Amino acid sequence: MHDLLKEMGKEIVRRTFPEEPGKRSRLWMQQDVCHVLENLTGTEKVEVINFTLSGLKEIQFTTAAFAKMTKLRVLIINKPQMQCEVLISDDFKFHYDELRYLAWYDYPLKLLPSDFECKNLVSFRMPNSHLTQLWEGNKVFENLKYMQLDGSKYLTETPDFSRVTNLKYLFLSDCTQLCKIHPSLGDLDKLEMLGLENCINLEHFPGIGQLVSLKTLSLSGCSKLEKFPDISQHMPCLWKLCLDGTAITELPSSIGYATELEILDLTNCRKLRSLPSSICELTLLETLSHSGCSDLGKCEVNSGSLDALPRTSDQLCSLKQLVLKNCSSLRALPALPSTLIMVVDASNCESLEDIIPQSIFSPYRMSLFANCFKLTKFQSRMERDLQSMAADVDQELWRSLYEEQKPEVPIAFSSVFPGSGIPDWFEHRSEGHEINIEVSQNWYASDFLGFALSAVVAPEKEPLTSGWITYCDLGCGALDSKLKSNGIFSFSFSDKFTIGLEHITIVSDHMWLVYVPSFIGCASEKWSYIKFSFRTDRESCIVKRCGVCPVYTKSNSDDESNSDEGNPRGRDVDDLHERRLEDNTIGRSQKKRKVE
Repeated sequence: MHDLLKEMGKEIVRRTFPEEPGKRSRLWMQQDVCHVLENLTGTEKVEVINFTLSGLKEIQFTTAAFAKMTKLRVLIINKPQMQCEVLISDDFKFHYDELRYLAWYDYPLKLLPSDFECKNLVSFRMPNSHLTQLWEGNKVFENLKYMQLDGSKYLTETPDFSRVTNLKYLFLSDCTQLCKIHPSLGDLDKLEMLGLENCINLEHFPGIGQLVSLKTLSLSGCSKLEKFPDISQHMPCLWKLCLDGTAITELPSSIGYATELEILDLTNCRKLRSLPSSICELTLLETLSHSGCSDLGKCEVNSGSLDALPRTSDQLCSLKQLVLKNCSSLRALPALPSTLIMVVDASNCESLEDIIPQSIFSPYRMSLFANCFKLTKFQSRMERDLQSMAADVDQELWRSLYEEQKPEVPIAFSSVFPGSGIPDWFEHRSEGHEINIEVSQNWYASDFLGFALSAVVAPEKEPLTSGWITYCDLGCGALDSKLKSNGIFSFSFSDKFTIGLEHITIVSDHMWLVYVPSFIGCASEKWSYIKFSFRTDRESCIVKRCGVCPVYTKSNSDDESNSDEGNPRGRDVDDLHERRLEDNTIGRSQKKRKVE
């Protein structure tokens, strides 16, 4: 309906002067525009010109052709990829007094007309232009709100913005020769979006303290920019700051003034050496990405040098993702908030040696440590930390999340790190991808929390380069006296590592560790066996071995009595590997035993 109305409107305009397009208010058909420009038939009635230079070998723009178009409000000239030679003299001019919207793609001249000063102009778009500069001096553009010059590869500097007081959007990405930003840019208190991506010759950026309306700032790919300016006052609107691919060595401590910041991208800031402790004042921060920060390792916190992230990072209470891939100097992770951070990715951090337990063993968290081969210290205390974490899982909250089937909610806990063997404290271990266990009638005691599962995943024929999805199929049943199964219950869940492990090459064994709470449905006294089967979604990614360990609440009475008496399971998680049961209670592994 909208398109139909638009076509009807165009037809009404065309019929006003069917043989004299220069007298119409709007021109959009290529043949009509060319007729007006070639025959100099434009009049004061023309208000809008909007056409595309397609299928033309050449077109000529002259001052004379526009001389009578004194009421021109909109001028849009689109140029597709195909070549069309534009013939235009350096002294070309047109009437600007009434101009509101100017969009000229691939503008061919190096300069705008010397008297170019459009007081009514609202939108100025000249992407891929040949301009070397915009205007000289302090000109008035009091109504200008939108300016786009993306891809203007000859532009070397921005103009004086002192009297462009209402500018809201400024886009200068891929201006590869841009090396100077006029300091007046920092005074644009109505500016909301500023894009300077891939301005590879930009070395200095003015202060932004007066940009109180700024919402997003992108300096991505400004590879010569070595310093991000101090922030002199509170930034009440800034929620996204992209500094990825810059040459900055540090963030100013004044970053704490950006209290509304939700996204901070420092990807591939290879010279970044430190993060200020004030980053912990960013309580709304959801995504902090450090991938490729190869020099990041020492941070100054309270005048103390640490080869780690700030230890006060637990104050980042809204952080949902912490990405630290390829930070080759990072040796330790501090304690992280026990809630909300759902993804911790420190893959390819080759110097990483230790992790504070809360950084990995936290409910609802996925942690990725692919190719962190020095990460061995935490494995000695893994059993204790896992049991402590399991006891902290809010069963009712997890049940509600599970029942809503939210795809972004991970299994209660999961992690991937280098390893070729199932830990000794796993009571049930098996070569291959399947494991069966028999359970006694009272196995599902009141202190049963859930299952810890583990699988060793490895590339079989070629390196893994795009991650994988690990699946676990769980089946429960009861055997009658004739060893026939009945009352089969099955359940399947998966853990997706395809996103976090993108662009990470894995050539060796890695261990998948996951915790599943007890409510999943298999916890019932009527079952006599439980079968676990592991698989991945990659033909070249196999499961070499697997393990299952039931997790129970630690009981003080167990410790005091040192006895199985009164304890329906006869063990707790701290002595699981020492106190094996010899009978058919939960715990007897039936490796790949087929249940009829």
